[in-house]
Amino acid sequence: MLQAALVLAGCLATATAQDATAADRVVLRDGRALLGLITSPEAGPRGGFDMLVRRDWAEKHVEDLAAKWERNAESVARPAIARRRERLTAWRRERAGFVAAGDPIVSWIDGELKRLEDEKAAAETPLLSVRVARGDCRSVDRAPEANARLLALGWLCGLADVEEKPIDELRGALETRGFAPIGDETPSLDRLAPIVQEPENVWLARRAATELSVDPDLRFVRYQGMLLPDVQPGQPLAAAGINPSALLAQINKLIDPGAAQGDPLAPELARIAARGRAGAAVTQLEVAPDLSRVAVEIALWVRGPRGWSVYGTRSHMIRPDQVDPAVGQNIAGDPQVQAAFNLVDRLVPGAVTPELRQRSLNIGAATTQALGAARSAFNRELESLALPVLEPPSNTFPNPRENTFPEPPRPGVGTPADRPAGRPSNE
Repeated sequence: MLQAALVLAGCLATATAQDATAADRVVLRDGRALLGLITSPEAGPRGGFDMLVRRDWAEKHVEDLAAKWERNAESVARPAIARRRERLTAWRRERAGFVAAGDPIVSWIDGELKRLEDEKAAAETPLLSVRVARGDCRSVDRAPEANARLLALGWLCGLADVEEKPIDELRGALETRGFAPIGDETPSLDRLAPIVQEPENVWLARRAATELSVDPDLRFVRYQGMLLPDVQPGQPLAAAGINPSALLAQINKLIDPGAAQGDPLAPELARIAARGRAGAAVTQLEVAPDLSRVAVEIALWVRGPRGWSVYGTRSHMIRPDQVDPAVGQNIAGDPQVQAAFNLVDRLVPGAVTPELRQRSLNIGAATTQALGAARSAFNRELESLALPVLEPPSNTFPNPRENTFPEPPRPGVGTPADRPAGRPSNE
């Protein structure tokens, strides 16, 4: 009997594992279950929380609740859509005079304004934002972050019955469509979720993040008294628009303690504002005097009614002895590193001794790794804020009741999770 019980338990456990799905499961007081994606950081029977539920699924499984949610969604969406149209119109007016024809942001705004003309249709989004009130919930079973990613990708691909597909089946369906199902980051669901009211500072941050995803001249690196364009790794200085003579002059200022040391960021922000932009990314590098560590902080600067301010930051610190050896091997041949050594040689011939060169390479490798970690975290936050200007136009979405959505863009390498940042906040 013991052996039979063990075999039975094993079979049940195997069946349960195979039947597990990617959706969060919420059991209501009346015993019915909701399948979707919980968007609140905390969720449980003792407090209310928010979740996203696919409209088609709700109409099929909880028809009475779906009707109530749809009525609420339409009443909430109308003022939010009106406010979004006002903000988009103002953004277009500021930007259009400084960009060439075919600018992706202006083109996307034009498409959005057209789509939002029909407020009722715009409110009928494929996903419903559902509020589970305190006391209405009996239990909550949240899926792991990796499963939340599968659910979101399934929704974006328009797979049928995503919420009820076994994990392995869903993963296979995504792989056959060319997507990478493995990962902990949940792609943005903005284009499937309803528009809601959001504070002005959040809207401006979204606008800034969107501009940073398109405009190449809004990112800077700040080190001591220098402010330089943020150059891609391995890119020659000249190709990035950096004049070596101008860089040499800035290094001269560092060496000469009597040189004027004004804030170089203020005029750059003024230049950005004069061209109708609202965002900038500034990377601050700090190297310990004894070269024992490197600290990197990246800040999102946002222009609001009262001027520029920092919306948020991401940082990382590392010591040279913590650097991945592979990173150090790639530093020596980098054209930017060679250009830096050449500039110093021009200033002080013979100053770059073999020992100093090696120490510099070590700290350069640490800087590269710290930058990579900070940029990765910062870019994830940016992507979660940015509007989908590089995705298919919103007015090409089919009727949400048809359960057939266009696949998200495939960026060639990686995954279609273009703006991952944990679970969507449904702002």
